[in-house]
Amino acid sequence: MTTAPIPSTFRAVKLTPYVGYIRVSTWKEEKISPELQRAAIQDWAKRNEAEITEWVEDLDTTGRNFKRKIMRAIEIVEKGREKGIAVWRYSRFGRDRAGNAINLARVESIGGQLISATEPVDATTAIGRFQRGMILEFAAFESDRIGEAWAETHQHRRAQGLPATGRPRFGYIWHRRWNPRTETLQEEKYEPHPELGPIVAELYRRYIHPTKAQGFSVLCGWLNSLGHLTTRETQWTTQTLTRYMDGGFAAGLLRIHDDGCKCNGRKTNGGCPNYYFAQGAHEELIDYDLWQKYRAKREQIKNTPPRARNALYMLTGTVRCGQCRGGTSMSSNRWRKATGEVIMLNGWAYRCSQRAASGGHKCEGVWMPRRDVEPAVEKWLMREAATGIDAAPPTEGTEQPQVDERALAKQARGKLQGEYDAIEAALTRLIMDANENPEKYPAGAFERARDMYLERQRKIKQQLEGLVDVEQTPKRADFTRLIVGVAEEWRTLNTTERNAMLKQLVRRVALVRLKDENGEPIRGAEGVEVQVHPLWEPDPWAPARICRGPFGTATAGSWLAADLWTQPETREEIPQR
Repeated sequence: MTTAPIPSTFRAVKLTPYVGYIRVSTWKEEKISPELQRAAIQDWAKRNEAEITEWVEDLDTTGRNFKRKIMRAIEIVEKGREKGIAVWRYSRFGRDRAGNAINLARVESIGGQLISATEPVDATTAIGRFQRGMILEFAAFESDRIGEAWAETHQHRRAQGLPATGRPRFGYIWHRRWNPRTETLQEEKYEPHPELGPIVAELYRRYIHPTKAQGFSVLCGWLNSLGHLTTRETQWTTQTLTRYMDGGFAAGLLRIHDDGCKCNGRKTNGGCPNYYFAQGAHEELIDYDLWQKYRAKREQIKNTPPRARNALYMLTGTVRCGQCRGGTSMSSNRWRKATGEVIMLNGWAYRCSQRAASGGHKCEGVWMPRRDVEPAVEKWLMREAATGIDAAPPTEGTEQPQVDERALAKQARGKLQGEYDAIEAALTRLIMDANENPEKYPAGAFERARDMYLERQRKIKQQLEGLVDVEQTPKRADFTRLIVGVAEEWRTLNTTERNAMLKQLVRRVALVRLKDENGEPIRGAEGVEVQVHPLWEPDPWAPARICRGPFGTATAGSWLAADLWTQPETREEIPQR
């Protein structure tokens, strides 16, 4: 007796598992709904004896990089759980040429597949791989074309003093170009919010407070406790608050990426340092002086080691070794009582960190008890306070008016910034006119005019950079009131407050090893001198600029003439051991 064969309809079919990937683009014309993509992928799975065991979705995400959840789908395939990735179209996988090639190779190197539900391509054959490559290349071309169109739009908006992307900004009321209530076009602008504007100004004031400065973490807690959310209706984090305050929008500025930089801003995630600030059309929430103080504080924090930001001692983060010009660390001291008890005292003396780390070989080092260093700095402070009082200007004005170089530089900066904005607007008009009326421009005329505008912008940017140095150069008179006030309140300040005030007055405290009449270093703490380098005096440790001479020559014996122009612009003059 023979058994009748089971019809194929009732046979158990082993389905091939796949990961379903859905991406909704940020571009308006490509906002294909996730439901439509999901339905197409499921239909493909039914037709090809496959099943979608896991879904990965990237909603409102660009395909121009691979900082997306698609990487998790690739990792699932690499672990062997699924046999491939199913997408609605190949363009959903990505629009980046290098990223497509690298990540597609990761999938196929372990036997996986990338399947398009709406583009029937057999990638196991040569012609199929060619077709898939053409589809991915066309997707990358579309991405580049859209990017160029957006770049022109961004340049046009910046010429009008608007940010490149129109969206709400914390502390401002955004009046959009299209008014949905009246269904009419209007002037796009940002107006200070009557309630949130003062909150933003308070953020900057709290961050630069001389004695009780608050970091981003504390400021985030303050904002969240008051119920103030970001423009995306999320709570503030240190990352979002840092990015917002560093952007300078509250100071009436626009942070613009340098056109001459060739980096891919999408892949650096805003980490490229080639940015500059331009004046915007919106009203500022903080004045320029407060903005400059904030930037100076940010630079100071950046150059301060993390452990030195919370002061344990009066001179934390300020003491340097005068031999190697490196940092110092604290050494402990211990002694034994008559009863045999051992007493350990931390923070006893300052020592050279490089010498301690190298076992005494990298620097001849310095060592000086803290009880000797701190009184020396206090004497310097009291001496400077007395000098400030004695040097106070008389009540009668001088006959010769004093020239304020910083005020002149500030005026010149405003004039140059206006010229730069005018050139930016003229360049935008030139580009738009050339696009609309190309017949008006003979061959090469547009390129010459464009290059002329760009060269003028480059020269103005160089002049602006020089004026910033002049504006930020401090003077002794700027610190007189602060020095006298600190000296008067010195006994009432705690250790953290003393450290914070000293960092506003001194560049560093140098421990310099003295030498005897024979040129030999004097050993011990008695041979160490405490030198205070105030902020209003030229930095004695600043790198010395190299003079190459009119014919590319320098001091005889320093460098070969052929090597001279390959050297950096500055060099550190560290004393020889």
